[in-house]
Order: sequence, then structure tokens, then C-alpha cells
Amino acid sequence: MLLPLTLLLFAIVLITVAVHYFALFQFLNRLKQKAWNANENDYFPKTMVLFPLRGADPSLPRGLEKILTQDYPNYHIRFILDSADDSARPFVESAIEQWDKNGQRAEIKIMTEHFATCSLKCSALYHGIADLDASYEAVVILDADTNPPNDWLKRLVEPLSDPNFPVATGLRWYIPHQPNAGSLARYLWNAAAVVQQELYRIPWGGSLALRRDFLLENGLLERWKQTLTDDTPITSIVHRAKKRIALVPSLFLVNRETCGLRSFHTWVKRQMLMAKLYHPAWGLVCGQAVLITLPVLLLAGTFISGVVLGNTPVIFWSLGTFLFYWAGVFGTLPMIEHRVRQIVKRNGEVVENWSIRRTLLTFAMVPITQGVYASALFWLHFLHRVDWRGIEYEVTGGQIRMIEYKPYTARHVEAGRSL
Repeated sequence: MLLPLTLLLFAIVLITVAVHYFALFQFLNRLKQKAWNANENDYFPKTMVLFPLRGADPSLPRGLEKILTQDYPNYHIRFILDSADDSARPFVESAIEQWDKNGQRAEIKIMTEHFATCSLKCSALYHGIADLDASYEAVVILDADTNPPNDWLKRLVEPLSDPNFPVATGLRWYIPHQPNAGSLARYLWNAAAVVQQELYRIPWGGSLALRRDFLLENGLLERWKQTLTDDTPITSIVHRAKKRIALVPSLFLVNRETCGLRSFHTWVKRQMLMAKLYHPAWGLVCGQAVLITLPVLLLAGTFISGVVLGNTPVIFWSLGTFLFYWAGVFGTLPMIEHRVRQIVKRNGEVVENWSIRRTLLTFAMVPITQGVYASALFWLHFLHRVDWRGIEYEVTGGQIRMIEYKPYTARHVEAGRSL
């Protein structure tokens, strides 16, 4: 029975790798085209950029310069600070003084109320939009750990000119300064996740544009008061309205921060929790995760059993299947990495060539990433509290409760954090 099981696992892995490559080729092909009908004339709706801040990320000064110097004629920025004493405030004030000398482009809004029923980011977005002047046609959200190119805003709002696309999103890509275990695991996970993001049309709140009328008419503002994240719930709302989310293929924004393996485990659990709570395709996302994880675990079992029983064919097929899966998954990376490098270089990013050491480390991290991801999926089902940027949230079903609000302090600073 052991050998037939091992051969069955080989067939499953073979199919899994083939589907993996098919999805990748579909993704790479869609990166070459726009799904929306572009307006023949330049499209520059009056736009409010919301920039929520809780603490100062390492990339914040560069990001502030980029957002304040966008090549876009009709936009305003609201820097929404978590508290009056937030460590990001001096950086924002200095950037405004340097890049917005006339004081017409940017404003600082201090949070005076933090809803206990949602995350601090959702609370910040609510307060940033609730009193927004009716003349604004578009609302854009940008995370503090990003470095957008000068025409980012123009490209991001372009799809909104098509009535079928009230939401447009960019993509994130990790290029850590220090390729340690945690950072490489996050890079590998994200390289697979962006393919799912395109497949299931999962928007990313780090670079997101919405038509203001759609946002208000479909109850998204009130929805944010009850959610842990701002982006994932949008998918259901867009589907109900029979509209589509535009993924802007030229907008990969690079994050260069590093993180440890434990931080990655915590981070990926939170990412999966968002999908579990709010995304209509959670069953497919979870099922896909099980399909790529369970065969590997079973192969470990058949290999150990083969060694104990001295069954050479089982050992051979188990080890060979595992190596085939390992190499098959890693083999997709050069293709997606090459395409993304082309995009981010055009966006002005400097991308170093991979060293032999980094290539070997990344190759070695493939099964480790798979193991950490499997562990995160397992513990996700027992997750009732989430720690996010120094704040604990209790998660009961779909209900969110902030345990206690605390201003951001130096002790909350950790590698790989994200608002």
C-alpha cells in the first residue's frame, strides 16, 4: 500500500506544479495588458490621497517626498496621524515645509477618536473620508512603507474612468536589504500571493484608488467601522455591485524592510485571517493552500516509513517527488522575478542582481516557507487575538474589538511591521 500511495502523491504533485505554472503564465500575460477601457483624453479627477500613519517606518522620508511631488495636477493629501505625539509627525511636518511650501497640497489630521470595532487604519480612513468635500471624485489610499514613482497617482486612478472599474489597485513586491530567513520567506510567499491576488481580484490597501461615489453609495465607509482591514472586504462589495476591480500591472511598489521568521509567521497569519474573514473566495484560497501543503507532509511520512521499513522504491519515489516539487516551485521564480524587475526598474527602483549566495538561500527557503505557511494555516483556526502595530484586537466570528488603545511608542518598533 505504501508504494501506490507514494505514486499517487507523485501524480498529485505533478498536477499541482502544472497548475501552478499555468496560473503563472496567465498572470504574466495579464501583466502585459489593461483590463479597462482607457479614456482617450487625460483623466485627472480631483483626488484625495489618504496617508494613515502610526509610527515612522524606515522608508517614510522618501515616501513623503514621492507623494508630495506627484506628477498630477489636481490632488490633495491628508496625513492622518494616530496621535498628536506620534513619531511620524516631525517627518511629515518637515516634508510639507520642504515640498509643499505654499501649503495648498497637504494637511495633517490628528485622530481624536479611535473606534473600538475596527482596526486603527480603518478608523483613520473613516475619519479621513467622512468630512470630505463633495468636489472630490476619487479617494486614494497609500501605505507609509511604500515608495511610489512620480506618475503613480496618474496611473492608479486611470482605470476609474471606465464605469465598470470603480476600484483600482497596485501590487506589492519585497526586495529586502538583508535577505535573511524571514525576509526571504515573506518574499517567496508574496511571489505566490500576487498571482492569487490577480486571480481572485484581491485589492491591496497599500496602493488603492476608489471612486468616491461608489465608496459612499455602497456602504464601504460604514463597513470599515466594523472590519480589521480596509482592502479585502471591498471584493464582496464590488461583486455585489456587478463591477470589477482593476489591477494596474505597471504598479508594483517595492518594500525593502527585513523581518525575522517569527515576525513572518505572525504577519502571514494576519494576512490569511483577512481573507478568511472577508473574502468570498476564502474556500478556494484555503483549499489551494491545503492542496500544496498536504502532499508534501504525506511525502515526508512515506519517506520516513520507507526508511524504517527499508523499502527502496518508496524512498526513491518519495525523495524524488519532493525534489521535483521543490525545484518546480522554485523554477517559477526566475520568470516572475524577471518580469517584476522590468516593471520596478521603469518605476525608478534600483534592483541589484542576485548573488549566488542569495539564490542558494532562497532555494533552501522554499520548503521552510512552505512549513511556516502550513503552521500559520493551522494556528489560524485557533486565532482569537491579533497584535497589529502595538494594538491587540479580539476577533470573535466576524466581530472585531480593540482591547485597549495606546499611542505608538519606540517599543512597538519591529522589523517588517506594516500598518
